[in-house]
Amino acid sequence: MKKMKLYQGLTQVQVDDEMADDTTFTITTELSKPLNFSPSDLYRYVDSVLKPGSRHDQNNLKFVTDPAFIGENYDYTSTPLTAKLTDFEQKMNFARAVVADLNRHVSVNIDTAHHEFQLLFVD
Repeated sequence: MKKMKLYQGLTQVQVDDEMADDTTFTITTELSKPLNFSPSDLYRYVDSVLKPGSRHDQNNLKFVTDPAFIGENYDYTSTPLTAKLTDFEQKMNFARAVVADLNRHVSVNIDTAHHEFQLLFVD
């Protein structure tokens, strides 16, 4: 089990050579405060802006930490989750919510017996 921010867990955790979202494992969550988006939607967003498995210095982390940067630079047509967002206020609400989710602290546990990635949020 390792503690990290959610965006790190979604981009850096792998089993053998497969990233978390590419395996037959399911993603389960344990949290007291709900996420704004599902882990799958967050993974698709992160996958569209960060290179999976890359070191921090190889990625533009403003896409997970800076709502203003996201609002100005993110390609909102790149995922079904954001394709319907058209006006500035909707885009900024999305950017603030995605940053809030991706910067929550989690412990990641890989349960190979049950084929689960367990995201245990530290709320």
